[in-house]
Amino acid sequence: MKRKIVGYHIDADSHWVAELECGHGQHVRHDPPWRERPWVRTGEGRASRLGQELSCVRCDEFARKVAEAVIKECRQSLVAAYEDAGTSGLCAKRRWEVALGSLGAINLSKIIS
Repeated sequence: MKRKIVGYHIDADSHWVAELECGHGQHVRHDPPWRERPWVRTGEGRASRLGQELSCVRCDEFARKVAEAVIKECRQSLVAAYEDAGTSGLCAKRRWEVALGSLGAINLSKIIS
């Protein structure tokens, strides 16, 4: 997930860390030939990158976990509603309508927290 750089700090190993708008940090090293970031070495260079977006691995991981939890909850809701509708004697088409309708009752706030 792209997040803007809002500041910088130095970690315990004396490496620069970009502070992202989400509250997470990401190392921004000048480590040639793997990483060419000479702008990291000066205050002026770092300031020039404020507002630039970086991919936040932690936000990506959180989003993936939320998506997996939502999918799991949806599957459980669909299966339970479909089976319950079947025990009520509904035809297959109506069972699917009931199952799909059950998705609206899922409490997403509970899943995300």
